[in-house]
Amino acid sequence: MTPDPQPRDPSTSDALRHLIVVTLTLASMAVFAYIIPALHRFRPWVPGDDVPLASLFEPATEQYNFAGAGNAEEEIDEVESEAVARVAPAARVVTPREPEAPRIVVDPEEYAGLEVHLEDPTGRGMAPFYEALKRTALGDDDAITRIAHYGDSSIATDHITHTVRRHLQGRFGDAGHGFVLIAKGYLPYRHQDVMHLASDAWMLREITRNHVSSGLYGLGGIQFRGRPGAWARFGTDEEAPVGNAVSRFEILYQRYRRGGEIHYRVDGGERGVIETRSDETEDASFEIEVPDGAHRLELRFGGHGQPRLYGVIMERDGPGVVYDSLGLVGARAARLLYFDAEHIAEQLRRRGTNLVVLGFGGNEAGDNIQRDRYEPEFREVIRRMRGGREDLGCLVFAPLDQGERDERGRVRTMRTIPTIVESQRAAAFAEGCAFFDTWNAMGGADTLDAWLSMRPRLASGDLRHMTPAGYELVANLFYKALLEGFAQHLSGADADADADADADVDADAEAPR
Repeated sequence: MTPDPQPRDPSTSDALRHLIVVTLTLASMAVFAYIIPALHRFRPWVPGDDVPLASLFEPATEQYNFAGAGNAEEEIDEVESEAVARVAPAARVVTPREPEAPRIVVDPEEYAGLEVHLEDPTGRGMAPFYEALKRTALGDDDAITRIAHYGDSSIATDHITHTVRRHLQGRFGDAGHGFVLIAKGYLPYRHQDVMHLASDAWMLREITRNHVSSGLYGLGGIQFRGRPGAWARFGTDEEAPVGNAVSRFEILYQRYRRGGEIHYRVDGGERGVIETRSDETEDASFEIEVPDGAHRLELRFGGHGQPRLYGVIMERDGPGVVYDSLGLVGARAARLLYFDAEHIAEQLRRRGTNLVVLGFGGNEAGDNIQRDRYEPEFREVIRRMRGGREDLGCLVFAPLDQGERDERGRVRTMRTIPTIVESQRAAAFAEGCAFFDTWNAMGGADTLDAWLSMRPRLASGDLRHMTPAGYELVANLFYKALLEGFAQHLSGADADADADADADVDADAEAPR
C-alpha cells in the first residue's frame, strides 16, 4: 500500500508565493526601466556592461591585455618580478677599425611591442638630450646626462621617475641619485633608492601655496627656511640597485642680507659652517667632495639669522645619467609661472640639465578646462621652463588617466582629460618640444576601469592615482619610448655620417691628380 504523500508545510507555500511575487515585481521593474527613458539608470544591463553573472562561468584567469600598452602581459610579468634585480642591459658600443668612429648599438628587442611612441615632429625637442646621452654612452670623460622631470604628486612620490632612473642608469651608467628637497614637511614627498630624513622645524614656501613675491623657489619649487631645531639628513642606500654611491654633495641655497648659518657634517665628522648672509640676494651652492662610495650628510640650523635652502644634490663622476625627480604635490602646470624667469633659467643652467620634462594635468582634470585658454597658458609654461634655450631638450609628459564613476557606478575617464591631452600636444609642438601621450600609452579612454581589476591591481581606489605596480608599468612604457627615440636618433646620425663619408670619397675620386 502506497503511503500518502507528506502534506506541504504552509510556511513553505507562503515563501514560494512570496518569491514568485518578488521575482515578477523585479522583472516588471526591469521592463519599465527599458520602456521609460527616465529610468535608464536602473536598467540591469546595457551594452558595454559585463553580462550579468557571466563571471561565474569564466575560468579563473586574469585578462591582462588592454589597448595601447604594447605587450601588456609581458609588462605585468615585469611588475611582478623583483624590482631590485630589474635593471637595463649596459650600453653596448661597437668600436670598428679606424678611421670609423665607435657606434652605439641599441637592440630593437629592448623596446619591442611599443605602440605609443615619442612624438617630436621638429626634432628640436629631444636632440639636445640624445646628443648628451650619446656622449655618455660612448664613455666620454665626465659625460653626465641630466633629466629634470617636473610634475604633480605622481612624480613627487618618485614612483615613475625612480623606475626610469634605474633603467637609464643601469644601461648608461650611474652618476648619482640627483636632487632631493631639504624636507617633505606636511607633503607626501619621498624618494626611492636614497636615505632622506628631516625634522618638522623647517618652514616651507611652496610654488603651489605660501608664495614668495620674489619667485625664488629653487630648482625644486620649494624654499626652506631654517628655524631652531631644523635638521635634515641625506645618504646613499647600500641595498639599492643604483644610487648606492656618491662622490659629491652639493647644497643649493640663497644668500641674502638676513641669512643665517648652516652647519653640516659628513659621516659624523667635524662640523663645517656655511654662511648665507650677503648684501645682495643671490642663489649659491656649496660642494662637498667625498671618496666615491656610501656616505651621509647632515645639515642643521646654525643660528645668527635665517638660512634659506633649496635642496641637496647627490652625484658621482661620469659617464652616467642623473634623473632629478621634481614633483610638486597638488600642482597644476600654471604654478610654474610663479617662478622668477631668470631664477629658474639659471637654476637649470647651473644644474647642467639636458632635458626638462613637464608632467602635469592630473590636478587640472577637475577644473573647467577650455582649450582656448589652457593651450596658450601651457605654451607660456613651456617657454618659462625652457628659457629660450635651444640647447635644452623639452618633453611634455601627458597626464595619466583620471577617473570618475558614472550614474551606474562604472569608472569613466573624466571628460576634461582628452582636452588636456590634445591641448598639451598642440602646445608642445608649437614650442618645439616632444610629446609622450601617457594617457593613450596606458590604454586611453576608461583605462582605470580595466586597471582596477588587474592582478596586481594597477589603479588606486581614489581613481586619480596608480598603485606602485601601475606607476612602474607607466614608467616602463616611457623608458621604452625614450630608448626607441634614441635608437632612431642614432640611426639618423649614422646615416648622415655615412653620406658625408661617401661624399668625401666621391670628391677624392673626382679630384684632379
